[in-house]
Amino acid sequence: MATEIEVKFALRERVELLRKLTELGGQRLYPETFEDNIVLDRRGELRTKGALLRVRKFGRYSIATFKGPMSIEGGVKSREEVQTGVESFELAIQLFDSLGYKPVFRYQKFREVWRIREVEVVLDRTPIGDYFEIEGPLDVIRSVATDLGMNMDHAIRQTYADLYRQARRTRADLPENMVFPPEQL
Repeated sequence: MATEIEVKFALRERVELLRKLTELGGQRLYPETFEDNIVLDRRGELRTKGALLRVRKFGRYSIATFKGPMSIEGGVKSREEVQTGVESFELAIQLFDSLGYKPVFRYQKFREVWRIREVEVVLDRTPIGDYFEIEGPLDVIRSVATDLGMNMDHAIRQTYADLYRQARRTRADLPENMVFPPEQL
């Protein structure tokens, strides 16, 4: 199994971050693209273990992903990850559903993907705010974070599902799932 290693930060100054990425030689791989994610579980067994099963649609691509339990060291998350492309977002959800894995959470975002050195930097615009993640080898993540002016002490440890549950505690206007209103799509 591959290991996903990443760090997440709140994105306060998008234009400034894009300027720094360009100055540091970053290359934009994908312009801002709509992404739809369905998290599936079977009676909470994956969540209880700290694992995740997800089907993602990113532009014209659909991907099924399993993530193992997360560990955090110095603000950097790592977890085992297996993912593969699937022919159809809807059929993948149906397949997992027939195996007993039911949709438990949906989250959407608009994601822009950059590459700098050996890491990917993704900028996410979500219904609850903007974030960016740096994913790749640990030493390069730390170096790029520093070059982008980030302090590792400000890294966000929560997943998007956790951040959304937290936001719903103080905002009664938020729906059950982290989705954009239709007029924003």
